[in-house]
Parts: sequence; C-alpha cells; structure tokens
Amino acid sequence: MSTVIQVLRGTAVRVLPLVLLVALWWAVVRGFALPSRLMPAPLEVWDRIYAGLVTQGDLWPHLATTLMTTLGGYALGTVLAIALGSVLAMNRVLELTFYPIVLLIQSVPKVAIAPLVLLWMGFDTRSTIVLVALTCFFPVFVGTFIGVRAAPPVLLDLFRTLNASTFKTYLHCNLPSAAGSIVAGMQVGWGFALVGCVVMEFIMGMGGAGYLIDNSANALDAVTAVAAMVLLGVMGFAGGSILQRARARLVFWEGQVRHG
Repeated sequence: MSTVIQVLRGTAVRVLPLVLLVALWWAVVRGFALPSRLMPAPLEVWDRIYAGLVTQGDLWPHLATTLMTTLGGYALGTVLAIALGSVLAMNRVLELTFYPIVLLIQSVPKVAIAPLVLLWMGFDTRSTIVLVALTCFFPVFVGTFIGVRAAPPVLLDLFRTLNASTFKTYLHCNLPSAAGSIVAGMQVGWGFALVGCVVMEFIMGMGGAGYLIDNSANALDAVTAVAAMVLLGVMGFAGGSILQRARARLVFWEGQVRHG
C-alpha cells in the first residue's frame, strides 16, 4: 500500500505543475479574450496536434526532419566533446594550448556563426548538423573535462603504483568517475541541440519544426505555431528523460552513495 501511495504521490508531483501551467494558459486566454491568431487556447492546440499527428498527419514530416537532424548533430557534438574534454583533462600542456580556443569559440553566439556555416557547408542538412554539433558541444565538453579531472586522488595513486598506462588509468578510473558529469552535460546539451536545429531551420526555411513555426507565424496561424512549440517541448522532455534513465542505470553507484 505504501508503494502505491508513493507512486501516486510521485505522479502527482510530476503532473501537477503541467496542469497548473495549462490552467494558467487557459485563464489568460479566456480572461483577456485573446484571439486565436495571437494566442490559441489549450484545446485548440490539442485539436491541431491531434489532427497533425493522427487524422491529417501533416506534422510528422517536419517533426521527423527536426528529430533526425538534431540526433545527427547531437551525436557528432557529443563524441567530439567527450574526446576533446578527456584529452585536455589528461594533458596539462594540451589544456593550456587549446582550452582558451574552446572558450573563445563558445563565446561567439551560434546565431552569428549560422550564416558562415551555410556558406561553408552548403544550403542543406549538413549545415544544420554542424550548427547543432557546435551548439551542444560545450556543455558536454565541460562536463567531461570537470568529471575526468575530479577522479579520486587515492585511486589515481593506486593506478600509478600498479604502473598502469595513461589509457588504462583513463578507461578504468577517470572515465567511470566522470560518467555522471558527462551524462549531466549531455542532458543540457540535448536542449541546446534542439535550439540550434530550430535556429537553422528558421534561417534555411526548408522544413522542420522551426520552419513550421516561422511559416505559421508569418501566416498568422498561431495555432499551428504553438502546436509545433509544444511538440518541440515534448521532444526535449523525452530526450532528457531518456538520458536521466540512462544515467540512473549506467552510473548506478551514484544512487547507492545517495541512499547509503
């Protein structure tokens, strides 16, 4: 019985903020008598989502374009970030050489880089993938760098005593210690990746959720624009939840320490 109560309590804690948000949304639209072309009511948005996903199916191509492009850029940026963050954390000379360059590139707004990416990569999906990779790179890089550096000194001394190579020390000591930090960076990076993809879709205007939002707003179709935003939010939440579950399974010792 106590388990059931805990499950219900946990579900309520997660669902209640969403219910309050929708209620506030409905109250604002109803209270200020906002027309649909400016701010649609939640029920109108739900009807548009249902039509776009079930009856008409016109939202699927845009969502699929955004999802696949985001996944491609996210995978590229994550792999590069983990590799570079690990190398710089393990080598002081390389850190002093390349860390300032990484910070310099990160300081440049990605929206400002987007036209150059289009110029270099061409007016196609490759440009979006590259911008997404640049957008999600830094959170994963920082998580990796800090996590690898935070390996317990006692364990590092043990590996030195055993004459372990740098690679084995990294693989069996630094990387497991950094796993939680890396996945946390990946969770932040996933949200950034979606933002980068939508920005590029705004600019390119060749399909995707970003294109749909921009095109619908220009046509005063706020219902479709808000529906696309809601679906983007669901996509971001789903990705974050998957990474959270992956973290709980892969970095299982964090939970043991927390509850120990």
